[in-house]
This record gives sequence, C-alpha cells and structure tokens, in this order.
Amino acid sequence: MVLDAPAAIWPEGMTPPSGSREEMAARLYAYPERMPPLPAVDRAEAAQTVAVMKRLRGPDRDEAVLARFGDVVAPVLALFGSRHTAIPLELGREYQARMPNAHLMFVYDAAHMMMAERPEAFTEVVADFLRRGEAFVIGREGSVVLP
Repeated sequence: MVLDAPAAIWPEGMTPPSGSREEMAARLYAYPERMPPLPAVDRAEAAQTVAVMKRLRGPDRDEAVLARFGDVVAPVLALFGSRHTAIPLELGREYQARMPNAHLMFVYDAAHMMMAERPEAFTEVVADFLRRGEAFVIGREGSVVLP
C-alpha cells in the first residue's frame, strides 16, 4: 500500500484551508510560483469545498481508526514531501509506528503534491517499493529521496 501524503491523522485543532487559490497553492506546493496557477474558483464554490472537506475529514483523531492501523499487515510506504506544510511531518512517524510493516520516506524539496513537483523522485521510490514488495529495505527511522 502506498500512502501519498496521507491525511487520515490530523493534529488536534488544525484548521482546514480557506479554499482561496493562494492558500491552496501555498499548502500544496513547496514552490507555488514554479507550478501552473490553480484554476480560479468562485467564493460560493470555495465555501462549499471547505464544508465538504470538513464533513469528509471527520474528527482530527479518531482513536478507533488509529487502533486499526496495527491490523494493516501489508507492506506500506508512507511518502511525505520534506517541505510539506499542510500536514506536520511528525505524523509520518505515527503512521510508521502504528503500522507493523510501514516504511517512511521523505521526498526532498517537495510539499503535498510530490508527484507534480518531483515526479521522477516520486515515481522512482514508488516503483522500487512496488517492485520489491517485502524485500523493500530502508531503515525504520525513515529516509529522504534526494534529487
């Protein structure tokens, strides 16, 4: 299983983004100025998106869900961008600690949208993980995928 900047665990009281183009770009990308501009969204649509996200997200920390993480026995790769600001990187260590066969990797110089900012690095590590399966070897303490 590959978890691409997973957001199932949130710090208590973390506020979701406002939905503005500028804030979304700043949360998604390490260097928003290098990426194509996000499409314009009208205010009503942005408000609706925020409301849906709040409803879908559920509680910040659902202990019943977290308790089930230990039941995941498949190899897991949790990937986070090293410049991720939307989700604290420490949460990656929580995925790793709660899942018995989880590997944690940080893609250097990327934020939430690693696959857009660092597609080669993202593809390389995911392909290696999928190819090797149980034989995928990295330290349990985590690693960084450099350029």
